[in-house]
Amino acid sequence: MDFSKGIKARMFFFFIIMGAIPFLILVVVSAYNAVYELEATAKQNSLLRNTIISEHVSSLIEVNQHVLHSLALSPLIVDYVQNKNEAQRESVTKLLEDTNAIFNDSNLMALTGADGMQIFRTDGSKLVNLEKRQHFQEAMKGRSYVSDIVSSMSTGKMMIAIEIPILNAEGKPVGMVQRNFNLESLLEFVQNFDDEEIAVIVMDRTGRVIVHSENSLEFGAEYSIDNNYKFILDRVYNSSGVIRIDFEGEDSLVTYSRNVDTGWMIITVRPYHYIMDLVYDKAVKAIIFGMVMLFIGTLVAYLLTIQVTNPIIEMTNVVDEIASGNTSIDKIEVNSDDELGQMAKAFNKIRSERDKMTSERDIFKMESELDRLTELFNKKTMENLCRMKLKTFNENETSNIFMAFYVIDLDHFKEVNDLFGHQFGDKVLVEFARGLRKIFRPNDCIGRFGGDEFVVIVDSLPNMEVVLRKAEQIKQIAFNLTVEGKGHIVTASIGIAIAPQNGRDYDSLFASADKAVYHVKNSGKNGYYCELFDKEDDGD
Repeated sequence: MDFSKGIKARMFFFFIIMGAIPFLILVVVSAYNAVYELEATAKQNSLLRNTIISEHVSSLIEVNQHVLHSLALSPLIVDYVQNKNEAQRESVTKLLEDTNAIFNDSNLMALTGADGMQIFRTDGSKLVNLEKRQHFQEAMKGRSYVSDIVSSMSTGKMMIAIEIPILNAEGKPVGMVQRNFNLESLLEFVQNFDDEEIAVIVMDRTGRVIVHSENSLEFGAEYSIDNNYKFILDRVYNSSGVIRIDFEGEDSLVTYSRNVDTGWMIITVRPYHYIMDLVYDKAVKAIIFGMVMLFIGTLVAYLLTIQVTNPIIEMTNVVDEIASGNTSIDKIEVNSDDELGQMAKAFNKIRSERDKMTSERDIFKMESELDRLTELFNKKTMENLCRMKLKTFNENETSNIFMAFYVIDLDHFKEVNDLFGHQFGDKVLVEFARGLRKIFRPNDCIGRFGGDEFVVIVDSLPNMEVVLRKAEQIKQIAFNLTVEGKGHIVTASIGIAIAPQNGRDYDSLFASADKAVYHVKNSGKNGYYCELFDKEDDGD
């Protein structure tokens, strides 16, 4: 009998496998511990860098604001802004230039009157009207403000403006003193934290890059909705944390922190392969040690095989003679009616029935939970999931945490079916469902209620801004949908309900969102509405 087909060989391989188990456990446990420890260290280091940069930004802002506050309280500045006395111009110029000397730079400093027209600039450029700029509007409300990155109206360069209101004796704003933030100084500081493994990016509240540690971008570069930087902001629902995403074609660990004083987002990107390189190094050492153990185990397995298999060699030979020769794991065939044959037939029957039951169960589960066309959750499953989420939400209610319920109805879908046929309409539904999956988190629930109606449930929301941002993204998915080269074929009417404000149970939330959908339909379609905000978006 061929040794490789005998019981002795099987027993030998069995003992080999048993000896290999400690080796495999060693490698797996070592690799797992290495990944966990190195990933935790990388997260801590990246968050520490973010914190240091954020504190540096706050320090720079505070220093600038402190100096500007002193200028705004100067009687000379207050009088010059109100009366524009040219006799005081020389004194004002010297005062502002002396202020720049404090910072050892030549950043722009400017004075603006209550009408929004600049009165004085240290760079000598053309005076411009800032009436419509947000930092001027904030100054006229008596507030200090740090702007997002904007284009200078006089020079066209990208800049950050820090402004302090100038108040008269009655405490009324009569103008503002402005100083541009030193982006070069911030870039230099950020680049000190750059190394081969990471990149550091600072973005303003609108998603525009202020500085990039690799200096591969110009100040103020703005990105479209599918850009990696904008994609990070779309995934961020809180002030700081860590996410793992595909960034510029690489699996990366991204840490983010939001600066409290400016609202800017500080992001550290570390490609995951740097972590895995260290893991592989530790795994190689574990493999070498494990191979030694496996060699010793092989010798022991051989000795045990000889002792265990000798008594059953005869039985093994009989089985080899009557078997069909197919000894695969999937099926055993033995052409005999003895106990071994009966055992083989019983095993095959159990395996066959198990596979059949598994297949039927999987099909039933898919049919009972998912919409066949879009593979989203069906209506019954969405109702159950919503009630489960609401039960958890109501039991663990936390202040300032919300749950959003979107009902989406595709506009003009009936016309699409009538014009292009139902098969084309099905493709529209599938493509729209694919778009919904891209903009929501894995734990958000997305379902189709039938026809052209979809429902999305999003929980653990910290503010209402995220609710409206997601509604706008849903609207854009429908508006920009392209199927077989045909674009702008449908739009979306979106109704929104918020828990707990619009209700704490499924029926109340669905009724509120459904009512909001009809409000959008009656208002011209292609928009979104929530009665809680008492406003709507009625399309482009």
